[in-house]
Amino acid sequence: MRLALKYFFLLFFTLSIVPGCFTQYKTELEQQKLKSIPDIISYSKNYDGHLQGLASDFDNFIFWSHTKQLVKTDLTGNILKVIDVPFHHGDLEFYKGQIFVAVNFGKFNEEPGLADSWVHVYNADDLSFSKKYPVPEVVHGAGWIAIHDEKVMIVGGLPEDGNYDVNFIYEYNLSFNLQKIHELASGFTYKGIQTACYFKDYWYFACYGNLEKGYFPKVLKVKENNNDDLELIQSFDVDMSYGMIGLKGDEFLFSNRNLDSTLRKSSLFSFK
Repeated sequence: MRLALKYFFLLFFTLSIVPGCFTQYKTELEQQKLKSIPDIISYSKNYDGHLQGLASDFDNFIFWSHTKQLVKTDLTGNILKVIDVPFHHGDLEFYKGQIFVAVNFGKFNEEPGLADSWVHVYNADDLSFSKKYPVPEVVHGAGWIAIHDEKVMIVGGLPEDGNYDVNFIYEYNLSFNLQKIHELASGFTYKGIQTACYFKDYWYFACYGNLEKGYFPKVLKVKENNNDDLELIQSFDVDMSYGMIGLKGDEFLFSNRNLDSTLRKSSLFSFK
């Protein structure tokens, strides 16, 4: 069913603990361009599915993944390019002039054997398809991707029976050869991890919630320790699960499932 998403709202989120997100060429926006981003970014277009992730070149553009479409806009949300892509495109990352997208053609949140996980690569200038890489190790379905310093992190869902108390983070090089499987001691998170970014010295992973089942949405703050293992530093009950970009200082640009019809700009939020 084609879902008419008339508005996507990205809002500034104040963090008292971190400064900036995504590492490639520029890691944050210059002050003048930061001021050019409106408090609410909205645009109307029919998209299949929902917003899966956000990325930026920290210069002129924002890139959006909508399950079956990729979108390129300027920093104010004016649409510059839209392409159709195969179901299911998930979270995305901008890196060295290319867009990397976590893709799963199989099932999510099942036991190993039912996922069909890939990374698809597009040229950032015109969103033309470039290449694809299989990542079969991501056995619960590749759902998000983040890149920092030529290190690629990919993860996806978890079976919903709640029997998993870790999230599996799959580390690749830029040739998508598996380097390491991290077992992040996060506790069970509903449907695994949905979107991610690298924020200065930390990885940030955003997770869905399901309040009816007793699961709060989460943002996980994670650091690599001296053994190059991923260590959970802090967990926050806040929903940034439809995409997040760190801007500058303590500001996030983000979205979640509640922002289809509501919007909010506030510097009063703080992570608990």
